[in-house]
Amino acid sequence: MIFTHSPFEAAAFAVVLAVATVLADYARMLWMRRRLPPGPFPWPIVGNHFQTPAVRPWITWEKWAQHYNAPMLTIWIGRHPRIILSDAWVASDLLEKRSDIFSSRPRLTVMGDAINTTTTNQTVLPYGDRWRVHRKLMHAAVGSQAIRNYRTFQADESKLLVRDLMVDPADFELAIERYSVSTTSIIGWGRRINSKNDHVAQQALKMMEAVNFVVPGVFLMEAIPAMLHLPAWLYSLPSAMRMGSAVIARYFYMLTEESVRTKKGRESYSRYILEEQKKMGLTDLEVAGLMGNLIGGGVDTTSSTMLSCILAMACFPEVQCKAQAEMDAVVGRERSPIWDDVDNRLPYLNALVKEVLRWRTVTVLAGIPHANTQPVDYQGYHFPAHTNFTGNMWAIHRHPRDFPDPDKFRPERFMDGHPDQRPYPNTKGSNPFGWGRRQCSGQPVAEQGLRYSLGRMIWAFNILPGLDEQGKEVKLDIFAYTESENMRPEVFKARFIPRSDSIRELVLQEAAEAREALRIYDADTKLTVDDAVSNPCLA
Repeated sequence: MIFTHSPFEAAAFAVVLAVATVLADYARMLWMRRRLPPGPFPWPIVGNHFQTPAVRPWITWEKWAQHYNAPMLTIWIGRHPRIILSDAWVASDLLEKRSDIFSSRPRLTVMGDAINTTTTNQTVLPYGDRWRVHRKLMHAAVGSQAIRNYRTFQADESKLLVRDLMVDPADFELAIERYSVSTTSIIGWGRRINSKNDHVAQQALKMMEAVNFVVPGVFLMEAIPAMLHLPAWLYSLPSAMRMGSAVIARYFYMLTEESVRTKKGRESYSRYILEEQKKMGLTDLEVAGLMGNLIGGGVDTTSSTMLSCILAMACFPEVQCKAQAEMDAVVGRERSPIWDDVDNRLPYLNALVKEVLRWRTVTVLAGIPHANTQPVDYQGYHFPAHTNFTGNMWAIHRHPRDFPDPDKFRPERFMDGHPDQRPYPNTKGSNPFGWGRRQCSGQPVAEQGLRYSLGRMIWAFNILPGLDEQGKEVKLDIFAYTESENMRPEVFKARFIPRSDSIRELVLQEAAEAREALRIYDADTKLTVDDAVSNPCLA
């Protein structure tokens, strides 16, 4: 006997099957949830996507952690849990003390698959041999041994920055961006950035916008990965992301080739990386990722931290006075700070740099999430392998146990033996660069540059709030920050008043000498994004 079914019956069967599949998967989620840290109740398929704010979710997560009175919080991005860490000691237990297990990455739909970086970029590569190759190559550029070779041009660029702040203070944000891109560009391509609106600088800053791809709640595609494969006429975002990522990758690879071809990169990272490409079997896309990460990571942390420091100095004048008193005692006003001062003789300055990195940590979600390579039981919870662990630095660096009165800018927190210092699970006293084996590769070069450049700025100027149209001081808001995962202060006004005539003269004299010394790095590039668009795709 032959059985036939009407189209209606077939459709009804398909609906029933789909509903049963969704319910079975939802039952799996709820079963897993029993052994995970507390958090808001998830919905089928989308999880907590619509409950997680797309704008500054870290603030809401901090409130949720306080509501549940828990150091770990579970939110569901689609069908998968994400553990939000809100406590430095718990984060250290997992991500540092067990870094052999917690040094991998979860599968990231937007930050990885959508922009073709899952298997090609160090930041999202799973923990393993290929990641070790990338880490080793990056360490050659920004490791603790390599960075001492950069001190001369870092100091010279810092002298030019202070001159720019004195001559054109209204443009201080662009001056800082030029400085941070230029020092990193010299490391990467042997080419300095001379103008504030340099094309390479603008592309580096634009590339860093991709860090927002890691913020949960922004893209529904992260909750429903199948959306990545929808046709472009129905959902154009994935194809637009792939195209944008490919163009930026092509641009930085072409820039690397150009620097070696024109011999500007004779002593730079670009020559080293192209030589290693053949030995290590790197694709052009991997090379582009390494070069892009170098300048992208070097720019945002440095420039955003410097802007936060300026805001802090203008809002907490008593801190600025203490730092200047130390400068006057050690350096005086007849010479400028040197590396020996910064390294050995200015403890308050070094504590100040640590405090600004804590006070307004740039990577507010600690960069890219970690993942465990095997199942883990901890504090009565069970975490399956490949669980997403995200550090909420907003909560961690504002925890009242570790940092009382956290919005108060207080460098004394980082001075050994001071009553304001509290125990912390590492010797640095905070985690602005992440944890364990996946902490930011560029930490040494960023800290070295920040100590010198901020020290010179504090030595040279009284930093004050800017003036409005009526000539009155503006009221600055220490909470007015951008929505980006790499956060920085929103545009604000500040004044840079030279602290004496002798300092003013020294600033101009040393800037002129620095400019001459930096001429060996002068170069121009004709490459534009249009050139990258017209080039074939990278393999």
